[in-house]
Amino acid sequence: MKKVLWFSRHEMTPKQKAALGDVEIMQVNKTIMSAYEIKEEIDQCDIIAIVAPINLQQQFLKLARDKPVIMAVNDRVLIPQEDGTEDKVVFQFVKWERLLEIVIRKEDFVI
Repeated sequence: MKKVLWFSRHEMTPKQKAALGDVEIMQVNKTIMSAYEIKEEIDQCDIIAIVAPINLQQQFLKLARDKPVIMAVNDRVLIPQEDGTEDKVVFQFVKWERLLEIVIRKEDFVI
């Protein structure tokens, strides 16, 4: 059975887990400044599933080496409230995407 590192503050949803098949989930729910802080956990897993800012994404890619680093794609759905209050926002899982490379290109911005 494959072992998935789930780096997120939230539990993996049943749909997210089902899309991965028969796997064991190891969740890491803590604030880190660097992915190197959880290198041991990354090394223990076969698949690295993350919710992280771009600087950490790059570090996860490097530490994972040839292991897949994946991220969930979700649709943002507004649910109207019957009492007339502000719509509720929910996220519905669509699919997993594998992160292959991060490239940042910039240029001067002139108005």
